[in-house]
Amino acid sequence: MIREPSIQKLVAHGVKIPLFDIDGTLLEGINKPHLDAFDYALHTVYKQPTASVSELNFHGMIDTQILIEILKIHGISEKEAKRKMDEATQTMVSYFENHKESGEFILLSGVKPILKELQARQVPIGLLTGNVEQIGWKKIKLAGIRDYFTFGAFGNLAFKRVDLIKVAQERLQHITGTEIPLKHFAIIGDTPLDIACAKAGGIEVIAVASGNFSVDELEKVGADLVLQSLHEKNKILEFLNIQC
Repeated sequence: MIREPSIQKLVAHGVKIPLFDIDGTLLEGINKPHLDAFDYALHTVYKQPTASVSELNFHGMIDTQILIEILKIHGISEKEAKRKMDEATQTMVSYFENHKESGEFILLSGVKPILKELQARQVPIGLLTGNVEQIGWKKIKLAGIRDYFTFGAFGNLAFKRVDLIKVAQERLQHITGTEIPLKHFAIIGDTPLDIACAKAGGIEVIAVASGNFSVDELEKVGADLVLQSLHEKNKILEFLNIQC
Protein backbone atom coordinates (compact mmCIF):
# COMPACT_ATOMS: atom_id res chain seq x y z
CA MET A 1 0.00 0.00 0.00
CA ILE A 2 1.30 3.44 -0.98
CA ARG A 3 1.05 6.00 1.81
CA GLU A 4 -1.02 8.99 0.69
CA PRO A 5 1.48 11.64 1.87
CA SER A 6 4.17 9.95 -0.25
CA ILE A 7 2.22 10.16 -3.50
CA GLN A 8 1.03 13.67 -2.72
CA LYS A 9 4.63 14.76 -2.22
CA LEU A 10 5.69 13.20 -5.51
CA VAL A 11 2.86 14.90 -7.39
CA ALA A 12 3.64 18.23 -5.75
CA HIS A 13 7.24 17.96 -6.96
CA GLY A 14 6.18 17.15 -10.52
CA VAL A 15 7.42 13.57 -10.53
CA LYS A 16 6.16 11.41 -13.41
CA ILE A 17 4.94 7.90 -12.57
CA PRO A 18 6.50 5.33 -14.97
CA LEU A 19 4.26 2.89 -16.84
CA PHE A 20 6.46 0.07 -18.19
CA ASP A 21 5.70 -2.17 -21.13
CA ILE A 22 6.73 -5.80 -20.55
CA ASP A 23 7.81 -7.60 -23.74
CA GLY A 24 10.87 -6.02 -25.29
CA THR A 25 11.14 -3.43 -22.51
CA LEU A 26 11.47 -5.42 -19.29
CA LEU A 27 11.76 -8.95 -20.68
CA GLU A 28 13.33 -10.42 -23.79
CA GLY A 29 10.68 -10.70 -26.49
CA ILE A 30 7.33 -12.42 -26.23
CA ASN A 31 7.74 -15.99 -25.06
CA LYS A 32 6.54 -19.31 -26.45
CA PRO A 33 3.67 -20.15 -24.05
CA HIS A 34 2.19 -16.69 -24.62
CA LEU A 35 2.44 -16.99 -28.40
CA ASP A 36 1.01 -20.50 -28.34
CA ALA A 37 -1.86 -19.31 -26.12
CA PHE A 38 -3.09 -17.07 -28.96
CA ASP A 39 -3.20 -19.98 -31.37
CA TYR A 40 -4.93 -22.20 -28.82
CA ALA A 41 -7.67 -19.60 -28.28
CA LEU A 42 -8.07 -19.07 -32.03
CA HIS A 43 -8.44 -22.80 -32.60
CA THR A 44 -10.68 -23.67 -29.65
CA VAL A 45 -12.79 -20.59 -28.91
CA TYR A 46 -13.15 -19.22 -32.44
CA LYS A 47 -12.92 -22.58 -34.26
CA GLN A 48 -10.26 -21.32 -36.68
CA PRO A 49 -7.85 -24.26 -37.03
CA THR A 50 -5.54 -22.52 -39.51
CA ALA A 51 -5.36 -19.14 -37.75
CA SER A 52 -2.06 -18.23 -36.13
CA VAL A 53 -0.39 -15.30 -34.42
CA SER A 54 2.46 -15.77 -36.92
CA GLU A 55 0.22 -14.20 -39.59
CA LEU A 56 0.48 -10.77 -37.96
CA ASN A 57 3.18 -8.19 -37.25
CA PHE A 58 1.90 -7.75 -33.71
CA HIS A 59 4.74 -5.83 -32.00
CA GLY A 60 3.19 -3.16 -29.78
CA MET A 61 -0.40 -4.39 -30.18
CA ILE A 62 -2.46 -5.36 -27.15
CA ASP A 63 -3.66 -8.96 -26.88
CA THR A 64 -7.32 -8.23 -27.66
CA GLN A 65 -6.31 -6.28 -30.76
CA ILE A 66 -4.04 -9.12 -31.88
CA LEU A 67 -6.91 -11.60 -31.72
CA ILE A 68 -9.26 -9.25 -33.58
CA GLU A 69 -6.77 -8.55 -36.38
CA ILE A 70 -5.92 -12.23 -36.90
CA LEU A 71 -9.62 -13.14 -37.00
CA LYS A 72 -10.28 -10.45 -39.61
CA ILE A 73 -7.80 -12.24 -41.87
CA HIS A 74 -10.03 -15.30 -41.56
CA GLY A 75 -13.29 -13.49 -42.23
CA ILE A 76 -14.46 -13.15 -38.63
CA SER A 77 -16.04 -9.76 -37.87
CA GLU A 78 -14.78 -7.53 -35.09
CA LYS A 79 -18.21 -7.78 -33.46
CA GLU A 80 -18.02 -11.58 -33.37
CA ALA A 81 -14.44 -11.49 -32.14
CA LYS A 82 -15.39 -9.18 -29.26
CA ARG A 83 -18.43 -11.28 -28.34
CA LYS A 84 -16.15 -14.18 -27.41
CA MET A 85 -13.21 -12.10 -26.15
CA ASP A 86 -13.66 -12.81 -22.42
CA GLU A 87 -13.73 -16.54 -23.11
CA ALA A 88 -10.72 -16.23 -25.41
CA THR A 89 -8.55 -14.32 -22.92
CA GLN A 90 -9.42 -16.70 -20.10
CA THR A 91 -8.55 -19.60 -22.38
CA MET A 92 -5.20 -17.94 -23.03
CA VAL A 93 -4.61 -17.58 -19.29
CA SER A 94 -5.33 -21.26 -18.68
CA TYR A 95 -3.09 -22.35 -21.53
CA PHE A 96 -0.25 -20.10 -20.37
CA GLU A 97 -0.50 -21.34 -16.81
CA ASN A 98 -0.38 -24.96 -17.96
CA HIS A 99 2.59 -24.40 -20.28
CA LYS A 100 4.62 -21.68 -18.57
CA GLU A 101 7.53 -24.10 -17.97
CA SER A 102 8.21 -24.04 -21.71
CA GLY A 103 8.89 -20.31 -21.63
CA GLU A 104 11.90 -18.18 -20.79
CA PHE A 105 11.48 -15.08 -18.62
CA ILE A 106 14.75 -13.22 -19.09
CA LEU A 107 15.27 -9.68 -17.84
CA LEU A 108 16.72 -7.18 -20.30
CA SER A 109 19.85 -5.22 -19.48
CA GLY A 110 19.42 -2.50 -16.89
CA VAL A 111 15.97 -3.51 -15.65
CA LYS A 112 16.82 -4.39 -12.04
CA PRO A 113 18.92 -1.25 -11.34
CA ILE A 114 16.25 1.21 -12.49
CA LEU A 115 13.47 -0.64 -10.68
CA LYS A 116 15.52 -0.72 -7.47
CA GLU A 117 16.27 2.99 -7.79
CA LEU A 118 12.62 3.94 -8.33
CA GLN A 119 11.48 1.75 -5.45
CA ALA A 120 14.13 3.24 -3.14
CA ARG A 121 12.77 6.68 -3.93
CA GLN A 122 9.19 5.53 -3.13
CA VAL A 123 8.00 6.09 -6.69
CA PRO A 124 5.05 3.80 -7.51
CA ILE A 125 5.94 1.70 -10.55
CA GLY A 126 3.21 0.65 -12.97
CA LEU A 127 2.75 -1.58 -15.98
CA LEU A 128 1.04 -0.58 -19.20
CA THR A 129 1.16 -3.67 -21.36
CA GLY A 130 -0.72 -5.47 -24.07
CA ASN A 131 -0.55 -8.70 -22.05
CA VAL A 132 -3.69 -10.18 -20.54
CA GLU A 133 -3.56 -9.28 -16.85
CA GLN A 134 -2.96 -12.72 -15.34
CA ILE A 135 -0.31 -13.49 -17.97
CA GLY A 136 1.46 -10.16 -17.46
CA TRP A 137 1.66 -10.52 -13.69
CA LYS A 138 2.81 -14.13 -14.00
CA LYS A 139 5.59 -13.21 -16.46
CA ILE A 140 7.14 -10.60 -14.21
CA LYS A 141 6.76 -12.89 -11.18
CA LEU A 142 8.64 -15.65 -13.01
CA ALA A 143 11.28 -13.08 -13.98
CA GLY A 144 11.72 -12.13 -10.31
CA ILE A 145 10.50 -8.51 -10.47
CA ARG A 146 6.85 -8.71 -9.36
CA ASP A 147 7.47 -6.98 -6.03
CA TYR A 148 8.61 -3.77 -7.69
CA PHE A 149 5.20 -3.08 -9.26
CA THR A 150 2.23 -1.51 -7.50
CA PHE A 151 -0.40 -1.41 -10.24
CA GLY A 152 -0.97 -2.01 -13.93
CA ALA A 153 -3.19 -1.69 -16.99
CA PHE A 154 -3.46 -4.74 -19.23
CA GLY A 155 -4.50 -5.81 -22.70
CA ASN A 156 -7.70 -7.56 -21.70
CA LEU A 157 -9.09 -4.34 -20.18
CA ALA A 158 -9.49 -2.44 -23.48
CA PHE A 159 -9.50 -2.81 -27.25
CA LYS A 160 -7.20 0.19 -27.86
CA ARG A 161 -3.84 0.67 -26.19
CA VAL A 162 -4.47 4.38 -25.52
CA ASP A 163 -7.44 3.49 -23.30
CA LEU A 164 -5.08 1.70 -20.91
CA ILE A 165 -3.60 5.03 -19.82
CA LYS A 166 -6.87 5.96 -18.13
CA VAL A 167 -7.08 2.49 -16.60
CA ALA A 168 -3.61 2.92 -15.09
CA GLN A 169 -4.49 6.38 -13.75
CA GLU A 170 -7.72 5.17 -12.16
CA ARG A 171 -6.06 2.15 -10.57
CA LEU A 172 -3.30 4.19 -8.94
CA GLN A 173 -5.80 6.79 -7.75
CA HIS A 174 -7.88 4.02 -6.19
CA ILE A 175 -4.85 2.57 -4.40
CA THR A 176 -3.64 5.92 -3.08
CA GLY A 177 -6.90 7.80 -2.61
CA THR A 178 -5.22 10.73 -4.35
CA GLU A 179 -6.09 12.48 -7.60
CA ILE A 180 -3.17 12.20 -9.99
CA PRO A 181 -3.36 14.24 -13.22
CA LEU A 182 -2.42 12.44 -16.43
CA LYS A 183 0.60 14.70 -16.91
CA HIS A 184 2.21 12.88 -13.98
CA PHE A 185 2.43 9.61 -15.94
CA ALA A 186 4.97 8.56 -18.56
CA ILE A 187 5.13 5.42 -20.68
CA ILE A 188 8.36 3.44 -21.05
CA GLY A 189 8.19 1.12 -24.05
CA ASP A 190 10.09 -0.23 -27.03
CA THR A 191 7.81 0.13 -30.08
CA PRO A 192 6.33 2.87 -32.26
CA LEU A 193 2.90 1.83 -30.96
CA ASP A 194 4.00 2.64 -27.40
CA ILE A 195 4.93 6.10 -28.65
CA ALA A 196 1.66 6.51 -30.55
CA CYS A 197 -0.26 5.43 -27.43
CA ALA A 198 1.43 8.06 -25.28
CA LYS A 199 0.90 10.81 -27.84
CA ALA A 200 -2.77 9.91 -28.28
CA GLY A 201 -3.21 9.88 -24.50
CA GLY A 202 -1.47 13.20 -23.96
CA ILE A 203 1.46 11.93 -21.89
CA GLU A 204 5.20 11.68 -22.47
CA VAL A 205 7.13 8.59 -23.48
CA ILE A 206 10.59 7.07 -23.14
CA ALA A 207 11.42 4.64 -25.94
CA VAL A 208 14.08 1.98 -25.39
CA ALA A 209 15.80 0.32 -28.35
CA SER A 210 15.83 -3.03 -26.56
CA GLY A 211 13.24 -4.77 -28.73
CA ASN A 212 12.69 -4.88 -32.49
CA PHE A 213 13.21 -1.19 -33.27
CA SER A 214 16.39 0.88 -33.46
CA VAL A 215 17.17 4.22 -31.86
CA ASP A 216 16.76 5.93 -35.26
CA GLU A 217 13.36 4.31 -35.87
CA LEU A 218 12.09 5.34 -32.44
CA GLU A 219 13.40 8.88 -32.81
CA LYS A 220 11.70 9.27 -36.19
CA VAL A 221 8.27 8.51 -34.72
CA GLY A 222 8.68 11.17 -32.06
CA ALA A 223 9.57 9.65 -28.69
CA ASP A 224 10.33 12.31 -26.07
CA LEU A 225 13.47 10.43 -25.03
CA VAL A 226 15.14 7.47 -26.76
CA LEU A 227 17.60 5.20 -24.96
CA GLN A 228 19.75 2.30 -26.04
CA SER A 229 18.86 0.41 -22.86
CA LEU A 230 17.49 0.87 -19.35
CA HIS A 231 21.09 1.06 -18.15
CA GLU A 232 20.85 4.80 -18.84
CA LYS A 233 19.40 5.21 -15.38
CA ASN A 234 20.24 8.86 -14.76
CA LYS A 235 18.57 9.94 -18.01
CA ILE A 236 15.41 8.11 -16.95
CA LEU A 237 15.41 9.68 -13.49
CA GLU A 238 15.95 13.13 -14.94
CA PHE A 239 13.13 12.64 -17.45
CA LEU A 240 10.78 11.52 -14.67
CA ASN A 241 11.78 14.65 -12.71
CA ILE A 242 13.45 12.62 -9.99
CA GLN A 243 16.62 14.12 -8.57
CA CYS A 244 19.67 11.98 -9.41
